Amino acid sequence: MRRLPVFLVIDVSESMAGENLRSLQEGMERLIKTLRSDPYALETTFLSVIAFAGRAKTVAPLVELVAFYPPRLPLGSGTSIGAALEHLMREIDQNVKRTTVQQKGDFKPLVFLMTDGKSTDDMGAAVARWKRDYASRANLVAIGIGQFAALEELSGITPDVLRIESATEQDFKKFIDWISASVRSQSRSIGLGEPTKVNLAKIDDSVMTKIESIAQATAVDEDFVVITGKCQTTRLHYLMKYERMKHAMATRDFHVDATAYNLVGVYAAEKDFEDLSDTRANARTINTEALIGSPGCPHCGAPYGFAACVCGQIFCTKGDGKAICPGCQRELTLSPADGNFDVSRSRG
Repeated sequence: MRRLPVFLVIDVSESMAGENLRSLQEGMERLIKTLRSDPYALETTFLSVIAFAGRAKTVAPLVELVAFYPPRLPLGSGTSIGAALEHLMREIDQNVKRTTVQQKGDFKPLVFLMTDGKSTDDMGAAVARWKRDYASRANLVAIGIGQFAALEELSGITPDVLRIESATEQDFKKFIDWISASVRSQSRSIGLGEPTKVNLAKIDDSVMTKIESIAQATAVDEDFVVITGKCQTTRLHYLMKYERMKHAMATRDFHVDATAYNLVGVYAAEKDFEDLSDTRANARTINTEALIGSPGCPHCGAPYGFAACVCGQIFCTKGDGKAICPGCQRELTLSPADGNFDVSRSRG
């Protein structure tokens, strides 16, 4: 039987923590339920999920729809699109059957690559290899989530680039329905004979925009800050997410635009956080003066999640006094900070 391999390549970096990741997690359930109701998709579609942050891994191998179980989407540090492409190419080489003299291979894989940020690795070599050796073997659709996704980078990988304008729960449902409709459309085209090109569903322009030019794709990824902390008790990571709120200060003599970031949530990461995280040193910092709000620890319930060690590790504490840094294991005596200081922020 000739299969239609479908790969969902999903950004699980820090910036996706919270509603975005929850919506995609629920969206996979919605996707499978819809596809299993279509006889064409049920007969031909095989599905796989690749998660990527600083590194990439397969969290659901390529299997037929009836055997597919939506995996838990992990979290990691970084947004290495180059690493995601390299992993995708290895998966295609290992799991997609090519046509030979003896047999017909699988149909062209259909790939949906989803990200809300800008690549934090050098993706040049991976993109060049993809365009040279794989672009003709697979149909790749790139989806930028939110207004600050790096669509210019995605446009360099594939001509099929879309943007989800916002990230509300209803928008994500419509987006997942569009993916379902696109897979079903491709499956039905296969049922009528091998299609010459990808058959995507009609775009719901209330939710998505097709990117037609580089000018449309340009945006600056500075609308959020994510600080990674580590629980002093469990040694598990947690993510403190801040969103930009720009305001102006003015008098008769001067005008200053000031940017601050307001706390919107804190999210617990699991043991596999480091498996997908970029291991390179991160030089990006932000001064705590720009951050409004400090949460407690989502793992142990400690009321303060923003204690800092001289090694740079952010961790939780129950208050002043003795503490052990969960990063470098140094014994510390904690007291209120005297002024503001720089802390490392996420790669994106």
